[in-house]
Amino acid sequence: MGVLGAYVYVSVSKPQLMPPQLRIATLRKPTTILMLGTDVVYSDSGRRLKADKDAFTGRSDTIMVGRLDPLANTLRVISIPRDTLVDIPGNGTQKINAANAIGGPDLAKATISNFLDTPIEHYVVLNVHGLVDLVNELGGITVEVPKRMQYMDWTAKLKIDLEPGVHTLTGNQAMGFVRFRHDALGDIGRVQRQEIFLRAVLDKALKPESWKHIPKLIEIAQNYISTDLSAQEILEMANFVRGVPKSNQLLTMMPGNFSPGGDWAVERSDVRRMVARLMGANFIETTRDSIRVAIGNCSSTEGMGFKLAKILGSKGYKNVIVQKRMLELSDSLKRTRIVAQKANPEDASLVKSDLGNIGDVVNASVGDIESSVTIMIGDDLVEKILTIEADSSTREGGSKSASGASP
Repeated sequence: MGVLGAYVYVSVSKPQLMPPQLRIATLRKPTTILMLGTDVVYSDSGRRLKADKDAFTGRSDTIMVGRLDPLANTLRVISIPRDTLVDIPGNGTQKINAANAIGGPDLAKATISNFLDTPIEHYVVLNVHGLVDLVNELGGITVEVPKRMQYMDWTAKLKIDLEPGVHTLTGNQAMGFVRFRHDALGDIGRVQRQEIFLRAVLDKALKPESWKHIPKLIEIAQNYISTDLSAQEILEMANFVRGVPKSNQLLTMMPGNFSPGGDWAVERSDVRRMVARLMGANFIETTRDSIRVAIGNCSSTEGMGFKLAKILGSKGYKNVIVQKRMLELSDSLKRTRIVAQKANPEDASLVKSDLGNIGDVVNASVGDIESSVTIMIGDDLVEKILTIEADSSTREGGSKSASGASP
């Protein structure tokens, strides 16, 4: 009875401490899922168009492919920008978000499976209006709003008005956060914010007080989600996801570049690398001179960006840039973030070790899109930078004194 009681307690209160195969009502084999968030669809209602809240055939604003692997106890997600050019079977080359509007989730799944050259077992399509109820049921989602967000989204009939800083967003505010795209990066900035939001949802899902909401969340999902998964399968996946530790969660964006027409152009080599990472391949070979590092000073002390760049240069990093402004935060960062920008946690771990193991490694595409690792300097790194700089100055001063002394 004691062993059984301990098993039930750990399964319910701390599932991340238990091997996935031993958890209650959980996923048993690796599964790849296509997750789509659809735009608003309008139906003809006499003199004007009326938003159809129950439609799932709109263009997909959000496109994510997730790999849930209970054998490795990992969750890996690739976000694909909606303006990525792909071949849609029977419809030629178009933006990837058109596939769901043309042929529903089956065509979207076939299109993205061909694009990634890997099978996708299931799909989940979320109508944007369902996000409001899901977030409200959880009591809001806490995120760091990186900048002032304000404009009227006439497509969704949604007024977006968010101040920078850490906020617990209501359902309507959350929809504004993930839909906002009026910035320099356009849709790419929106993909980054969707990753921030998904990370916040996963963090909240790990908290025991959220688990009591699972039955109600599944009930809401049945009204706003179109899927080929059963309610039992959704429950098993939810139980698995809440037990995956943060270190085993990898969220990243399909790398690419803006084409002259504004579309997102992706190299086949990047697709193969990202799919290999999705399936669990490890890339252990990394060198300092091959890592492109972007630095943003998000601390409360000025001048740290260029000081850190000099330190990294002395350690062998050949491609380091300092951004004048990385985040528009209401306050400085307390803890440094080392962002693995392109599904490359090994690169981020190497950088972290060269920073004296200070900071948190973040496996998400939420930094500089052209870098492989983005360092967001926090207050915790300032003392280390100043200490290294002082030691370097002392050594240089000693060398000059020795060279100027008489034999």
